[in-house]
Amino acid sequence: MVKDDKRGYRSWWWTLPAAAALALVAAAVLVTLGGRTPSASAAACALTITKTADASKVPIEGDIKYTLTVTNTGDAACTTVAVTDDINDHTDCTSTTETAGFVQTGCDGVAGAIVTWNAAAGLAIGATATLTMNVTLTSLALAGDSITNTAIVNGNGAELPDPVNGILATPVTVKDCDLAISKSDDPSKVAPDGTITYTMKVTNDGTADCTEAITVTDGIPTDTDCVSIDVTDDNGLDINFDDDDCDASGDVVWDTDDTLENGDDFSVQMVVELTSGAEDGDTIENEVCVQATGFAEVCDTESTKVDEDVATATPKTATPGPTATVGPTATARPVVPPVVAPAPPAPSAVQAPTLVAPLTGTGTAAGGSQPLALALALAGGCLLLLGGVAMLRRPR
Repeated sequence: MVKDDKRGYRSWWWTLPAAAALALVAAAVLVTLGGRTPSASAAACALTITKTADASKVPIEGDIKYTLTVTNTGDAACTTVAVTDDINDHTDCTSTTETAGFVQTGCDGVAGAIVTWNAAAGLAIGATATLTMNVTLTSLALAGDSITNTAIVNGNGAELPDPVNGILATPVTVKDCDLAISKSDDPSKVAPDGTITYTMKVTNDGTADCTEAITVTDGIPTDTDCVSIDVTDDNGLDINFDDDDCDASGDVVWDTDDTLENGDDFSVQMVVELTSGAEDGDTIENEVCVQATGFAEVCDTESTKVDEDVATATPKTATPGPTATVGPTATARPVVPPVVAPAPPAPSAVQAPTLVAPLTGTGTAAGGSQPLALALALAGGCLLLLGGVAMLRRPR
């Protein structure tokens, strides 16, 4: 506003606080549109691990498969990850599998070895790694023993300086019941419309009785229909099955709660018929598995080749009939092609105008050139306001 002072001079009166406020607004626009707000707390990696065994019981000198799952549940990537597994003194590590990026050492068939996995590239936020380890019981593991196994995970460096989450897998009891299964097919080559008879034999190869419930499971092969199921040799056991399984599209199951003594066996059977989907050269795959409660499954697979040359049907020879009398040959009439008028030329296409895309400004790391230009414009206005304060007073 304009004001006269006591000495007769006129001056411009500008409010300095208002200019300072505008400067603060410009800074706020720059921060809001292109700046970064620091995090309230530092992000960190956090690892968890779980471990399971594929069975709670194992035969003497049998196998156990352990599965380890490592997950980064933190809000930052783990730069390095190390998993350590000190296996039981009565087991040998025979093989491992691991998620890409993890390298295993120590699985060399030595009893009680320490197996490790290291991931130099670490684990991203929310990422999961799966590691498996197969071990075989040594002769030191006797019936009644309990096999334990513990794994730990460590994020090396500043993220997790100490190992965390020591996990003890469910103890596995050693028991001298050892089931085996074998499967045969008849025939080994089958005609496209033929039938296959599968016979499955279950044996207790252990030196002690199998007192657990036993289940045999067989899936009906692709491109076949189940015709019948049966028990061919029960060896005194009560083997249960349901004929309705044969009419369904699922698995066929035989089971028994009777004790299978060491050295004993029993046999079951399934007959299937090939459908129209089975063609010459196809392979019919069929897998059967047996499991005693608490033990891991044991499976066997049989492959049958579809071969049209196996067909035994003799083709019938057609009896020639009387020869038809041939009449005089008709004279062919010439065919005059129709006259087709030429098609009119297609109208010239009108070229559509080319649309020119508007130019797009290139952003910057601080949030783009537009927010910066807006902030500079506001700051320039503030400088003009501040210049008014320094304006020299002049006489009227």
